[in-house]
Amino acid sequence: MTKVQYRTKKITVMVSLIIILSIIVLLSNGCTKSETGKLTIGLMSDIGAVPFLIAKENGYFEDLGLDVELQVFKSALDRDAGLQTGNLQGAMADMLTVFFFNEADVGMGMTSATYGNYIMVTSPEFTADEFMLETEKSIGMSSNTVIDFATQLIAKDKGFGDQLQSTAIPQMPVRLEMLKNSELAGATLPDPLASVALLEGGEVVGDTKELGLYPGIFIFSDETIKNNPEAIEQFYVAYNQAVDYLNQTDSSEYFQLLVDNLSFPGILTDNFSMPTFSKATAADEHTFDVTLEWMKGQGLIENTYDYSDLSDASMLEK
Repeated sequence: MTKVQYRTKKITVMVSLIIILSIIVLLSNGCTKSETGKLTIGLMSDIGAVPFLIAKENGYFEDLGLDVELQVFKSALDRDAGLQTGNLQGAMADMLTVFFFNEADVGMGMTSATYGNYIMVTSPEFTADEFMLETEKSIGMSSNTVIDFATQLIAKDKGFGDQLQSTAIPQMPVRLEMLKNSELAGATLPDPLASVALLEGGEVVGDTKELGLYPGIFIFSDETIKNNPEAIEQFYVAYNQAVDYLNQTDSSEYFQLLVDNLSFPGILTDNFSMPTFSKATAADEHTFDVTLEWMKGQGLIENTYDYSDLSDASMLEK
């Protein structure tokens, strides 16, 4: 091989390496961008999930460059497993959840409140007044959950805490069916199931909104909050766009979407008043304090937490 041929071959190899390195850098940058713009989110099948679903369906996430995958859960245990394994970056939850995770040294932070009202409803056998006259009140709920929290605080507020007979029925559809059949005097449920119970003849005893308590929250892993705040910011921009849409649009235009994707009962299609949604705000500090006190009193957690340590609303629209 002549010197000229050698130098030509050397230059060719160097150019090839430069091209390969350039491709690697471009691919790397592309992956980073994709990762930054991708979030896998867990939803529960209740009213609080509606703005997230609408943001996805109406393309608000996509318009902002976000690739958001929504996974709907009917069990908080399954949702929590997804968070623990890292398959979910964020999820609809409640304040008990964020305490449980951090007590177990799994870093999760509250980034906003979500819509959530937990309602105690009577069986069709009782009016609310008749229910209050019962000496023993069997209430269907799920132990050591936000439903348990709501049940005990509503009972205390209404003055029948000592008459409360809690019956653990984790599956909400089963709880609703037992209530309908008057196997329970009452049950604590979120909407839309609470609205089904009312359609079937029950009456409201009390709810968390009446108590000034707002335990519904959205959480992200500490890792996501630290490494991907830009995606969370855009996530909430899309959420707020969905809130505007919902508050300006009759629910008949999208209710079938909720039936198909969130398993909302079809019976509510023409019999449900969608609440007025609020744009994303910080988790409620008063509810945080009440929840912390209740959980420590129940022996569910040992540590004390400051609101500022578990809440980060810096990614919400100013």
